[in-house]
Amino acid sequence: MTHRSLPSGDALGLRVGELAARAGVSVRALHHYEAAGLLHPRRTGAGHRRYGPADAERLFHVTALRALGLGLDAIREVLDAPDADPVALVARQREALAAEARRLDALADRLGDLGRLLQQRATAGAPIPPDTFLTLTTAMSAFDRHYTPGQLQQLADRRESFGEDAIRAVEAEWPRLFEAVGREMDAGTNPAAPTARALIDRWDELVAMFTGGDPGIRQSLGTAVEADREGASAMMGLDPDRMRDLFAFAQRVRDAR
Repeated sequence: MTHRSLPSGDALGLRVGELAARAGVSVRALHHYEAAGLLHPRRTGAGHRRYGPADAERLFHVTALRALGLGLDAIREVLDAPDADPVALVARQREALAAEARRLDALADRLGDLGRLLQQRATAGAPIPPDTFLTLTTAMSAFDRHYTPGQLQQLADRRESFGEDAIRAVEAEWPRLFEAVGREMDAGTNPAAPTARALIDRWDELVAMFTGGDPGIRQSLGTAVEADREGASAMMGLDPDRMRDLFAFAQRVRDAR
């Protein structure tokens, strides 16, 4: 749609509502574009905005560039800088969109993890209450800060290589493993007993599946747990004191190997 397809309005040009209606944008958007220096309407003696054919054409260019996902600063560069490099601009926009796609993929993965954990707890008859849910979501966000970007990429690659079915199976195994370890601990089982050793061997195998045997990732995981024990216990579906006792028992079993 160019200015030739827009009615000219009165002799002074289109009013703001008229241009907005014909261009398919909101009046607020026109005001926003003006504040950003993208539109420069004339004013009547009473201070009302009026838009001429050149304004309508410029608005067409603004909306077309917005449809490409460009920000207002980039649009201003295209419209007002005669030496603007469109090749570089398009390349920057493609990279920005690729980065946003990666962010959304990571968010979708996190929501998938959270959804499976919530469903798992609900199926086990121990749904997560609202206050614990907030602790859980905060902890999941905070955990990532303890990993380097390279470690996060390694974890994502490992997740993809395992596949969703294997991930779900491991996630479902952890609660059963914690329960079994708890029974041995509560029964006063000797940490050197074969039954205790087999359970903690499996515990360590599951951790190794997550870390890929990378000592840096294992250290980051331990740091994350230590930094927020309440959040970590919520993610594991355990009371914080119970988690502490289970971890201590597991370490005694390792020491007795």
